[in-house]
Amino acid sequence: MSEIIERTHPGRIVKKSLEALNMSSKEFSYRTGISERTLSDLINEKGSITFDVAEKLSEFFGMDIRYWTNLQTQYTYYLFQKSYKKEIDEDFCCIKPSLSYLKKVMSINNDDDKETIVKKVRSTIKINRLVLLNQTNLFASLKEQHTSNPAHVFERNLWISLSLTLARQIQVQQYSKTKLFAYLPKIREMTIEDPEVFMPRLHDMLNECGVSLVLMPYLQKSNIYGATKWLTQDSVMLSISNRGNKADLFWFTLFHELAHVVLEHKRYILCSCSDEEDKDADNFAKNMLIPKEEWKDFIYESNFSEGSIRNFANKLKILPEIVYGRLEKEEYIKYGALEKKFNTKYQILF
Repeated sequence: MSEIIERTHPGRIVKKSLEALNMSSKEFSYRTGISERTLSDLINEKGSITFDVAEKLSEFFGMDIRYWTNLQTQYTYYLFQKSYKKEIDEDFCCIKPSLSYLKKVMSINNDDDKETIVKKVRSTIKINRLVLLNQTNLFASLKEQHTSNPAHVFERNLWISLSLTLARQIQVQQYSKTKLFAYLPKIREMTIEDPEVFMPRLHDMLNECGVSLVLMPYLQKSNIYGATKWLTQDSVMLSISNRGNKADLFWFTLFHELAHVVLEHKRYILCSCSDEEDKDADNFAKNMLIPKEEWKDFIYESNFSEGSIRNFANKLKILPEIVYGRLEKEEYIKYGALEKKFNTKYQILF
């Protein structure tokens, strides 16, 4: 933005003109036809010069009407510049803690100034004020990180906004619950494949079902594993972060979010899912990855050695880390006990 040049309120000039004429406001009102209330607001710098007032002032003082309209335009633009600069400063303060993250996922250059950065972020996520992301209305059904550190509302909404932007750029077919449900076993089989192999197929499968799969790097303090949001009645966004890069978290989050889709936890407004829906999604994901009866039999044996875990995973044709992660989650084994043995990780690169 150009340099802000301070401007004088037009009413101050009118007031000084009256003082020079030694004329009261009441008399000036009578002579010009400008109401006393309008004149009072003007000389007290609370009102503006309309075209009607400008015409009356120009006739009284013998000036071109554009003199008065230009004064008002310059002053109005001066106020706009001040307000605009304040808004840019406020929005930049919001994104400053996440600036390094935004540089990874957006076209932000190191030499961009504050205004350029703010305008790029606003344009990308289609929002006029970034401070609006501080509002506590959530954007989607969320799978949150279980942590004692509370999520930051701004970071959460920023992450989801970026995900929605990417999701809307993906062309998908009309949503089909039947197709998606039929693909779930095939998606489950992908857990033993490398990301370079399964990822293109996963995208294609979900696109065919009306699901826009978005992979977004984890944003600190957002506390989000993944999110779903129905974009239309016939398409849905499914976004996953790579918090910790752990493979078992990726697959559990994917199936958890797929559960929200299959169970059609739809939302007409942007909001979070209820506890009941989240519990349903958790159970769906657990039982889809490891069938209920097989899990019961495995737990009954109480043999949670590395070999036993791998044999059970091989029998189910799933990634061993999925079995290990569930054992940790349900506290059958101490957290981190075999972490060096089951440490497959994925990365989301931009």
